[in-house]
Formats: sequence, structure tokens, C-alpha cells
Amino acid sequence: MELFNTKELLKHLNQDEKSDIQIQKVTNGVISLFIAELKAGKTLAAHYHNEGDEIYQILAGKGNIEIGELSGDEVKWINDYTVSSGDIFEIKPKIVHRLSNNSDEALQLIFFTPSNHLNEDRIFI
Repeated sequence: MELFNTKELLKHLNQDEKSDIQIQKVTNGVISLFIAELKAGKTLAAHYHNEGDEIYQILAGKGNIEIGELSGDEVKWINDYTVSSGDIFEIKPKIVHRLSNNSDEALQLIFFTPSNHLNEDRIFI
């Protein structure tokens, strides 16, 4: 067994090469746990995954998650939710999503997802 502390993990995040989010992979399995931070004023660009669910929990801060679907080469945005500390939500496969932080503080979160969601199964729009 390994024991992790979210406050310590948040001190050692790495900049994602393909987006504005800072991230750290915590566990490595079929489903992996990640901890992340989206700085004030930053956005995780619209993208989707072909397979596997993502489950998010907001640890601190406030932001918006937009949900949509592809219509040809364009996104038809369906819902926009304000999320804040304590909120949990799930993103299903092939659902376009975009996370924004329009506040003055960092948006900190953990999420469970297949490991390939940050590599070959992350399709940016």
C-alpha cells in the first residue's frame, strides 16, 4: 500500500504538455488517479475521449465545466455548470468537455480516469 497526501502532491505538479493544466499522476492502473490544478484565468481546452469514464472531485476553488457533443467539425454546447469545492461529476466517453477557471484562485481537483486519457485518447477540438 502507498499513502499519499493531496496537499503535498499539489506542491509537485507538472505542466501538461498539451494544455494549461498542471497535473501529477498518483496511481498507475487500468483506472488511474490524478491530481491537478488549473490556475486562475486558465482553461483546459475542449476535448473528448473515445473510451472510459472520468470522475472528478473539486478540492478547492471554483470553475465552469461545459459539456457538449460533436456535430460535424463543430461542438454543440449543451450544458454549462459552475463547480466548486466538494463537487463531484462524471464525464462519459465521447462527451466534449471544457473546464475553465474564471476566478482569482487556483482550481484544484482530483480525477479518476484511464491512463490513456492524457495521451492517445485525448482528442482536442
